[in-house]
Amino acid sequence: MSNEAFDDRYELREFAPGTDDEGAPDAETDAWMRAVGLGFHETHPGDEVARVMVGQFIEDGNTWLGAHVRRPAPGSVDETWPAGTFAWFRKPLSWGDGTAVDTQAISAVTVRPTERRRGILRRMMTHALERGVAEGYALASLTASEGTIYRRFGFGSAIRERAVSVRRNRALPFLAPTTGVVSVVTPEWLAGGPGRAVFDRFNARTPGSMVRNAHTWPVVFGLRTQDGEQAKDVRAAVHRPEDSDEVDGYVTWRVKESGDGDTVLEIVDLVYATDAAYLSLWEFLLSIDLNDVVKYNRSRLDDPIVAALGDNRAYDVDHEEDHVWLRVLDVPAVLASRPYAVDGSLTLAVTDALGFTTGTYRLDVQEARGTVTKVADVADEAGSDVQLDVADLGALLLGSVSPVTLAAAGLVRAADPAAPALLRAMLTPPRTPHGITYF
Repeated sequence: MSNEAFDDRYELREFAPGTDDEGAPDAETDAWMRAVGLGFHETHPGDEVARVMVGQFIEDGNTWLGAHVRRPAPGSVDETWPAGTFAWFRKPLSWGDGTAVDTQAISAVTVRPTERRRGILRRMMTHALERGVAEGYALASLTASEGTIYRRFGFGSAIRERAVSVRRNRALPFLAPTTGVVSVVTPEWLAGGPGRAVFDRFNARTPGSMVRNAHTWPVVFGLRTQDGEQAKDVRAAVHRPEDSDEVDGYVTWRVKESGDGDTVLEIVDLVYATDAAYLSLWEFLLSIDLNDVVKYNRSRLDDPIVAALGDNRAYDVDHEEDHVWLRVLDVPAVLASRPYAVDGSLTLAVTDALGFTTGTYRLDVQEARGTVTKVADVADEAGSDVQLDVADLGALLLGSVSPVTLAAAGLVRAADPAAPALLRAMLTPPRTPHGITYF
């Protein structure tokens, strides 16, 4: 590996995606998109799809960053493509009580294998977070393709999710009756009608939910594939309360054969503004003939379906992993933005290897709202109730991860075990955090 300085080998270029006179990606935008496609093993879209995609990136307000090799080898893609890519844009995160905090949402992070271990990711991340601080973000967020990359940059895993399977032949009837009416609709009607309004209600009441990218909507509604091509195999249904025309939940799904002989109903998107809608839509899916298993890849950890099923052993967890990662950039601002379940006061000593948030902070909560005072510019262990790294503060923020659990793991430190217990009680969310948005 070369010892030459980063700036001697690479140039960072920050820009906004753009189009040419015909609406196609301009040269710099096209090169960046091709580099991302290489990193994630994606095919490059055709001209029509590329026009749509760049329009969606612009609609989302993307800022793009590329690390370019200054002296590329003749004939290599480095002559035009960046060796590393990085993107960020504004994405609000819901606290579940109708309030939200803006996050610097990070996406499209790639480093070409030929340029690994040369500091590209660290330089891009540091540049982006510095820009996030300058732009006034209290929090950065991301969803990760790998689980071991981002803690060293101060990100903590704040929400986990499960991929689950439910066997139809053992699931019904539910132990308690469902309510409301389920109707099959077309994906086109859902997209042009109540779909986004239902998501808005889900988002407002669900801690950890985040607004969706422009590219996501046609995919989850069943109009387009992830590659931007027309989808042909997705169906849709909606739920309404009894004697009401208002839609309070929807589901989109497809049916396909699995490799082991089962016919599988795959849930594409399941959005619910009420628990009644969630249960009824599951009951509907489990009632569809000519399939053996219903699979859902975005189940929350305390899925009420387990308790509702006639035989709870019909429910299997296929996989569990991290989903939403959060990185605190401004401790007072982010702690003051969220609701709290109980009153109390604690002093937190926070360490931060990148230096954005290192300090000691006093959190005082009264009537569900918190005020934060920075009492020292260093993490004062002797003068604090709880000591933790900024990554663990990010993990705790939504209340999905318990400070008592992190104390047992050695990540949260406190002389008095009552302190992590009080912090857990204060951070208890109004409902279980649940993220169904990827970016």
